[in-house]
Amino acid sequence: MSNKYDKFVNKALDKMFTYVGFEGLDKEFTKQEDWYSQKTWTQEQSDDFKKWFIKEAKKDLKFTKTMVEKEYAWFDMMWGWKLETK
Repeated sequence: MSNKYDKFVNKALDKMFTYVGFEGLDKEFTKQEDWYSQKTWTQEQSDDFKKWFIKEAKKDLKFTKTMVEKEYAWFDMMWGWKLETK
């Protein structure tokens, strides 16, 4: 992976953490096993983050829309917060 890609992933994680009450990416929190399954967010928050991710990835990584959407799917599958259940 390129340095530009790693920078973007850190930027996206930093943004994602703000949705669940952190000031940004919390490296200490991510040392826990399954850290990504310990917080939840609403469908609305998830959708808002996806829009942000796609816009920023196009700008920062110069990916096509198709590539960005695939990248988001992988990112969300690996690290996305669990959705709140009603």
